[in-house]
Amino acid sequence: MNDSNKNVLFSDKNDKNESSNENLKIQETIKKKDTVPFWKKMAYAAGGPVDILGIWVLVSIAYQVFNMELKLPPTYVAIILMSLRLWDGMLDPIMGWISDNTRTKWGRRRPYILVGAIMAGLTYPLIWWFPTDLSQIQIMFWVIGFGVVFYTFFTVWAVPYQSLLMEMTPDYNERTRVTEFRSYFQTIAGFVNGWVWWLSMLPVFFIIKDGQEVASPLNGMRYISIIIGVVIIIFGILPALFVKERYYESEVVQSQGKINLFTGLKESFSNKPFMILSLLTVFFLMGQAVFDGYGRYVGTYYVLGGDWGEGSKFAGYGTVVYTVFSLMFIPFFRWLSEKIGKKRVLMIAIGLALFSYATTWWTFNPAHPYWMLINTVFIGAGYAGLWLMLPSMQGDVVDHDELHTGERREGSFASIYSWVLKISFMVGFLISGPLLEMTGFDAKFGNNQPEGVYTNMRIGFLVLPLIALSIAMILLTFYPITAKKAKEIRVELEKRRGEV
Repeated sequence: MNDSNKNVLFSDKNDKNESSNENLKIQETIKKKDTVPFWKKMAYAAGGPVDILGIWVLVSIAYQVFNMELKLPPTYVAIILMSLRLWDGMLDPIMGWISDNTRTKWGRRRPYILVGAIMAGLTYPLIWWFPTDLSQIQIMFWVIGFGVVFYTFFTVWAVPYQSLLMEMTPDYNERTRVTEFRSYFQTIAGFVNGWVWWLSMLPVFFIIKDGQEVASPLNGMRYISIIIGVVIIIFGILPALFVKERYYESEVVQSQGKINLFTGLKESFSNKPFMILSLLTVFFLMGQAVFDGYGRYVGTYYVLGGDWGEGSKFAGYGTVVYTVFSLMFIPFFRWLSEKIGKKRVLMIAIGLALFSYATTWWTFNPAHPYWMLINTVFIGAGYAGLWLMLPSMQGDVVDHDELHTGERREGSFASIYSWVLKISFMVGFLISGPLLEMTGFDAKFGNNQPEGVYTNMRIGFLVLPLIALSIAMILLTFYPITAKKAKEIRVELEKRRGEV
C-alpha cells in the first residue's frame, strides 16, 4: 500500500465527517469468529491482580513504612520508587523485542508468562525481609537491590501478558469487552491493595518496642508479601496455560522476519496515535502520582491529626467507595464506548478525575473528614473509564501500525507503553518526595508541623494534578482513531493478508 493511499484513511476530510451525528451510533454486532470465549476472558483476566498486587502494594505503602515508621527521608523513598520504575522501564523495550522475535511451539508470549510469574512470585517477599538493624541508607539499597531482582522477573511476565491482550481478537468492541473482564479482577485486587496499610497494622503483626506492643506496617508487610508472592504465581500462570495467541499462527507473524530493536523503537515512536496515547498517559499518571503521594499526607496529617490508625481506616474506606463506583462504571463505560466510541469515553473519564482533583481544597476538611470520600467517588468512576479504554485502544494502534509497516509488533508497543507508565510514575514520585520536603513537612514532628506547612501541602495537592490532567485532556483531542477508522483499517488489512 503506497503512502498516498495510507494517508487517505487519516485525511482531514474524514476527520470532519466523523463529527456528523450518524457516526455517533457505531455499535455493531460482534461476529462469532471474533468473540473471545467466556472462559478465555476469565483466564486472561485472572492475571490482572498480579500487576496490582506485585507493583502497587509497594507504591501505596512505601511512604507509610519507610518514612512514617522507619523515618527515612521522603527523598529516599522517592529514590526507591523511582529507581525500581526506571529499571523496570529500561527492561520493558528489550523484553518486548525478545517476545516479538520469539518462535516456539507454545507461542511468542506464553513461555515467558509462565516462567515470569513463578520467578516473580518467589522473589517478591525478599524486598521486605531486610534486617531491622540496617542504617537508613542500607535499607534503601536493600529494597532497591532485591526490588531490581523482582522487577526483572516481573517484566518477563508483564510485557508478554500485556501483548497477549492485543492478540485475542481483531474486533474493535470485543477488545474492550476482554479489557472489561480484566478490569473487574484488577478492581477487586485494588480493593485489597487499599486495605493493605490497615491489614499491616493488625494486632497479629504487632512488635515489642520499649516494652510495649505497637503496630508495625513493616512487620505486617513481611508476611503479607509472602501471600502476595503465592497469588502472583497462581494467578500469573493462568493466561499462559489457557489463552491462545490468535495471531501467532497467521501468515503475517510466521513470515515476519526478525525485528531490529532500534528500528522497531523508531517505528513505534513515529506512530502518531501511539504517541498521543503515550503523552496523554504521561501527564495523567504524573498528576495521579502527585495526587496520591500528597493525598496520604494531607489526609493523614492535616485532616486526621496525624493519626496513623485513622489514616489506614480512611484509606480502607476510600478503597470501598472506589471499588463500588469503579465496578459500577466499568460495564457502563464499556456499553457507552460501543455507542459513542473509546475516545469520547476517555474524555469523560479524564473529566471526572479532573473534577475530583479540583474540589480537594474544600473536601479535605478537618471538620468533615468523611468529605474526602466524595473525591473517591469521582476517582473510582473516572479511573474505571481510563483503565478500560487505554488498553483497548492500544490494540487499535497495533492494527494501525501493521497497516503502515506490515508487521505485528504487539510486544514492542506493550513494552514501550509499559515503559511510559513507569516513567510517568517515576517522575511523579521524583517530584513528590522533594516537593513534600520543600513544603517544610517533617515526619518527626507528627501533627505539630511548622506554621504554613499544611497550606503549602494543600496548594501542591491541588495545583499540580490539575495542570497535568488539563494537558492530558488537550492531547486527547488530537487522537485520530475512531470506530469508523478502526473498521477501515481492519478491512484494508484483511484485503492484504486475510483474516485471522
